[in-house]
Amino acid sequence: MIIHGGYWREKYRADLGLPLAQDLAQRGIPAYNLEYRRGPGSAAKMLADAKLALGLIKEEGPITVIGHSAGAQLACVLAASDPRVSQVISQAGVLDLEWARRLKLSDGAVDELLADAPMAMYSPVELWPSTARVVIFHGRDDQDVPVKIARRAADKAAAVGQEYRFALFASDHYTWIDPHSSQWAACVAALSPLHY
Repeated sequence: MIIHGGYWREKYRADLGLPLAQDLAQRGIPAYNLEYRRGPGSAAKMLADAKLALGLIKEEGPITVIGHSAGAQLACVLAASDPRVSQVISQAGVLDLEWARRLKLSDGAVDELLADAPMAMYSPVELWPSTARVVIFHGRDDQDVPVKIARRAADKAAAVGQEYRFALFASDHYTWIDPHSSQWAACVAALSPLHY
């Protein structure tokens, strides 16, 4: 399952994830490109949409959820709530909402998302350990989600016993969603041996 990013704002749509889903399909991997409700106070709605979509997947076997940016946050929250998710691949993910709030990323996007919802229910680092392996991929030159977010998430994963892998790349925030990039190739490689 592919979950697009866009700091939970409505103007960013599932077409961002479509090239990745198409690439996986061409490799013979069943791929689902999730659209979900976004906008102010949408935390519970977007999780409900992700749970509904996951329930529609009838294939047996492991499920990897690949999330870009804010999509990685939703991917991790979904994995914490459903043991069918075997792995999450975070592409430049917003994995620590407290730090994203402190840094005022995207003009206060975290406060806009949560409204009155408790942060602990929606911040990936607060939900670990989960049963899903978490692959934390991030670009050293990311200006949208600073690399310190990824480093802190990896430290938290190690501290709480979350199964994880952490790797940094010479990339920005958007190369992850280019199916011709070496960053996407790393994501595809991380699907092995689960999906090959």
